[in-house]
Amino acid sequence: MLSFLKPNKPADESARQAAVDRYGVASKKSRSADGIVAEAAQLFDAKFGIATIIDRERMVVAARYRSDLEEVDRAISFCGHAILNPHNVMVIFNASIDRRFAGNPLVRGSPNIAFYVGAPLIAPCGTVLGALCAIDNLPRAQLLPQARSKLQALAGRVTTELLN
Repeated sequence: MLSFLKPNKPADESARQAAVDRYGVASKKSRSADGIVAEAAQLFDAKFGIATIIDRERMVVAARYRSDLEEVDRAISFCGHAILNPHNVMVIFNASIDRRFAGNPLVRGSPNIAFYVGAPLIAPCGTVLGALCAIDNLPRAQLLPQARSKLQALAGRVTTELLN
């Protein structure tokens, strides 16, 4: 049986969660951010995209493109891993062969994630709230270097929309 790794919680988890609560983003949906999420998915020619908020024990979808996902348990979320390195874009080229994700229910079942790229959503206070990600059922072999910085810029725009 394939296994997967649950994401650790960041060292600053209590301050991070306090920021999520203070900004009230865990219960906010942003239709204005949906267009930015679409840009992110299209940047990577991905099937769909989501912007998420990591809230206590769940990952909540705040904006989306071609996805009906509302929330999942934080323990199986890819974005729970992405928030651990706030200044880096997390890329999983083929989740089915990545030991951290191979047995994950989101890989083994719907939405059948193979490729994932996510950039943290960073609040003005410097705390990570969640991630902007592009997801596909087909694995990838590489990313163009400029795509990472473009995704980070889009993540900044999503954050601005969520906080307004």
